[in-house]
Amino acid sequence: MNTFARCITRTTVAGVRGIHGAAAKKAVPAPRGDINDPTAFLTKIGRNSASVAEKFKSWEHLFTASPAEMKTDMALSVKQRRWILNWTEKYRQGVDPYVIPTKPVKKKSK
Repeated sequence: MNTFARCITRTTVAGVRGIHGAAAKKAVPAPRGDINDPTAFLTKIGRNSASVAEKFKSWEHLFTASPAEMKTDMALSVKQRRWILNWTEKYRQGVDPYVIPTKPVKKKSK
């Protein structure tokens, strides 16, 4: 069977996304500074993230948990998931966590 026929057969059986390799596994960075466990990391990023620290089993689990796992197994809200995932990616890139305050909600006037 020629190469083109194999590609067509593989595409129809597995779907287009099936012929691509799996997503690359993201590295788990080493703890640095005063951040050495999930509780310290989540406390440092703020926005009440420390309240869900007990749901992460270890440092590795914090950096390898998928959004689907955070939703189903840990019951984290969308805002919490996005905040934690954004900060884990920044930490991988070398940015040390800091608190970013939220803007207060203005009341509507009549």
